[in-house]
Amino acid sequence: MTRTTNGWAAYGPGSPLEPFTYLRPDPGANEVEIQVTHCGACTSDLHLIEGDWGEASQYPQVCGHEVVGRVVRTGSAVTHLSPDQRVGVGWYKGACLACEWCLKGEEQHCAAVLPTCSNGQKGGFADFLTCDSRFVFLLPDNLPSHVAAPLFCAGQTVFTALLRGTRPGMRVGVLGIGGLGHLAIQFAAKFGCTVTALSSSDNKKAQALQLGARHFYTLDLATLQAQENTLDFLLITASNDQDWERAIALLRPHGTLCFAGMPGPVTLDIPAMTYKTLTVSTANVGGRHDMLKMLEFASEHHVWPMVEIFPTEQINQALDALRNNTVRYRAVIEF
Repeated sequence: MTRTTNGWAAYGPGSPLEPFTYLRPDPGANEVEIQVTHCGACTSDLHLIEGDWGEASQYPQVCGHEVVGRVVRTGSAVTHLSPDQRVGVGWYKGACLACEWCLKGEEQHCAAVLPTCSNGQKGGFADFLTCDSRFVFLLPDNLPSHVAAPLFCAGQTVFTALLRGTRPGMRVGVLGIGGLGHLAIQFAAKFGCTVTALSSSDNKKAQALQLGARHFYTLDLATLQAQENTLDFLLITASNDQDWERAIALLRPHGTLCFAGMPGPVTLDIPAMTYKTLTVSTANVGGRHDMLKMLEFASEHHVWPMVEIFPTEQINQALDALRNNTVRYRAVIEF
């Protein structure tokens, strides 16, 4: 039996979202159908709407990859999920589960990985979402749905980067106190790291310190020069260009510069990095095991995104707020 779903789609690059009705099949043997109650909206959705990522956008483009809702139907082979349970889905909603990377628990690197809302897939800006049950995760009871939604992309991205690159006692910098950065501060602090928040102005200082940062510095030249050789790990969560020479100078020998945000092309001073034996890394959202660990940790240690909730009919206002960088700090659509 085929049913219809009401969603919100961009009909061309940069167009406002408009109502869109499309068909959804019954869940397959390993699939579940979720009635969406909340969905985060982030800059990746904007890139898809604008067509910035080429063929990843296929119009009508239904975005949404921080999906939270309730199970309404399950396939015949699904035994770990039941109707009415609260669940979430992140950037990926399926993979082959048999290749080298899937067997290593790194499904995000699978050549057949299935994105939730790009490359022709219809995402969570809709009433219902059907996907592989093995990429659907139960929500801890103490995580409200609107709080949980941004954890499924922003939360997992910074959690995985910090989990792999830091250890308790390290001096960790977070450059960019926004949707990713405000979560990175919380995770790093709860990991037992000494956190330094770095921002273009001091208007987020009180909030950053409240979230767990031990130090807060602005990005002016004199301040950065005074903080040279103070960090073991610097997580870049900002998406705009930075003074990369000064960023590198912040790191101690054997330090790591990790990109979680998506700035434009970056030019780095390789000789300067070589003298200190620095490492450059990037952050992906992580695999299913990472997601489970992140949800457990966030629940246990009360790592909660700060969200602004928009009702469905204000979905375009939410996207405009993202474009204008006025959201503090994650936008969530309530269906």
